[in-house]
Amino acid sequence: MPDSVLSARAATTVGRPVIDRLPTASTISGKIMNLFIVGSELPARVPIAVLRRDVTALVNACLALTARMLTGGDTAEPLAEVRADIMEWAHQGVTIGAMHKAVWVGAQAVFDHLTARARLDDDHLAVIETAHMFVHLSRELSMAISQAYLREMRVAGSDAADAVAAALIAGKATPAMARACGVRLAESYFVFAVEFMPPRSAGEPRPDRHILAHRTIRRVRAEVLHLCDDKALMQMGTDTATLLIPQDHFDPAAAERFVEQIAGAAQTQVRAAFVAAGAGGISEGVERAHAVLDIMRRLRRVGLERFDDLSLEYQLSRPGTAGRHLAALLDPLEDHPVLLETLTAHLATRSTRLRTARALHVHPNTVDYRLNKIAEITGLDPTQPDGVWRLRSALVARMTGAGEKELAAGGDPDQTAQAC
Repeated sequence: MPDSVLSARAATTVGRPVIDRLPTASTISGKIMNLFIVGSELPARVPIAVLRRDVTALVNACLALTARMLTGGDTAEPLAEVRADIMEWAHQGVTIGAMHKAVWVGAQAVFDHLTARARLDDDHLAVIETAHMFVHLSRELSMAISQAYLREMRVAGSDAADAVAAALIAGKATPAMARACGVRLAESYFVFAVEFMPPRSAGEPRPDRHILAHRTIRRVRAEVLHLCDDKALMQMGTDTATLLIPQDHFDPAAAERFVEQIAGAAQTQVRAAFVAAGAGGISEGVERAHAVLDIMRRLRRVGLERFDDLSLEYQLSRPGTAGRHLAALLDPLEDHPVLLETLTAHLATRSTRLRTARALHVHPNTVDYRLNKIAEITGLDPTQPDGVWRLRSALVARMTGAGEKELAAGGDPDQTAQAC
């Protein structure tokens, strides 16, 4: 980092550190709002409330970046947020020149605020050092703008690749068809099934939720293309995604980090599963990956699970006599929904009593009492390894069987999973 930036950390004006004089977002956002509203078509396409929130989010991200630079902190996180925010502006049709102007206006306003009361004799060195830091900040923001617009161009030009992904998933892709779309098929892929979990504070009006979901898809798509050097193929939905990543462009040991980066781009928790598949077996691989994802949903798992880690649960979810027999082990709990809920939570927390209590918002002694009742009613002790194994298997078989019944009756399997 340049010496001038290091000096700016200790700089003071009117007897106060510069870092303590950063303005609030509301002080700056009004100036940028005017740029987009006056003589712009944006308000006609974007609700004013959403526009105001987007401007405030971008200003907050830039202020966080400025604060990190002034204190010598890590700038990676605020820079990533700035890029994500600017990418949305690019998608809305804001030109790169207008985006540079908006960021420049904001940076100028912050600099003016920091130096407005500086005294010529006492604070001139602090003003110079702060100006040097803002030169460095402007360079970082210019790079972030260029990177964001480049990512938006990648996303906007991915329609042909999406057609290849759909054909692979349907088992209809051919090398000739892929070449016509500008895609070279790999011999084998890692198939990821990903589900984006709704934020806990999902209380937005329906049109706003639609906008947020659309933005999530674009952010995730851009992040995956960036991480996989544009080699990934995708089929994106509002709540789920299927990613096809050539095996020679991905290290499976880095899968957990990969999913964490997707979650960061989505700005929400995700659950994901992945399997390996040859180019001719993508359809089967997608079916298996999404089946594991469904099991994770029913077991209330989040994060990443490899197919091998849940292969037993997957097999138990297949129709058959063994599955029906295992599911019947929990029939005695039909009249005890609280005990069934406790068992589900206990197994979801890896049979950890204190975590189960926190998940259910009850005292640990209440958990102990309920687990003892489960052992008494079913004859299977959820505190012992053998009992845990059989109860877990029974729960998987039961949940899958319940989902099949709901589907046969025209029900919603997601609602069924939430009710379990």
